Amino acid sequence: METLTAGRWPVVELLLDEDLPREIIDEAGRLASAVRLRLQELPGSRLTELCRTEEHQGFLARMGEFPCGTFEDLQELLRQAATERSAAGRNLPPLFVVCDRLQDAHNFGAILRCCDASQVDGVIIGERSQVSVTPHVARASSGAVNHLSIYRVPDLLEALRELKTHGVNVLAASEKSDSLLWNCDMRGAQAMIVGSEAAGIAPELLTEASGPVAIPMLGGVASLNAAVAAGIVLYECRRQQMSDRL
Repeated sequence: METLTAGRWPVVELLLDEDLPREIIDEAGRLASAVRLRLQELPGSRLTELCRTEEHQGFLARMGEFPCGTFEDLQELLRQAATERSAAGRNLPPLFVVCDRLQDAHNFGAILRCCDASQVDGVIIGERSQVSVTPHVARASSGAVNHLSIYRVPDLLEALRELKTHGVNVLAASEKSDSLLWNCDMRGAQAMIVGSEAAGIAPELLTEASGPVAIPMLGGVASLNAAVAAGIVLYECRRQQMSDRL
């Protein structure tokens, strides 16, 4: 329903369980009509058969390609962006996330949910070795994909250099760093690199970072998964930016 409301991601086909409450079916029909999409009502058993799971919640949609922005769109955003932009009702510096070869759809979706919660200005992903925005990613993001600017670029290194040209500092979290996150100054415009689950951040991307920082680990394990680490870094960044303007 949220995807229909946002109207960004094209829906090719929409099937609903005929036993859903009538008000839900009517609302879905209204939203579908607005984008000239025909809604079909089918027995729930047929939806289960088509998607091979009972976890469809009465909705089944066939999606078109997610409308990611291009490198040129990112350049235009950076050219037009003011030094400070509005976030959470306050003027805060821009904040970006750069995803380096993420493969797990659930992880990527969870990261996007964190990005929406912290009002990230843009999420940048590569064209190769990176999970794209899929229905699985959308579910894991709890619909956050509908509220984010996602840019798919051919070269992440070039994108990082473009960010730096416009005064954006590049952060990289690494459990091997001696510099703790709490001691890092993140009050200005920031871009955080999130590395792949298997290989971490590519060395050539790390060279563009101002220096790796470590999230303090107080227990027995040495690191966190990508989505949890991203959420911690993003909120520490926004905390500092908001505290600087109180």
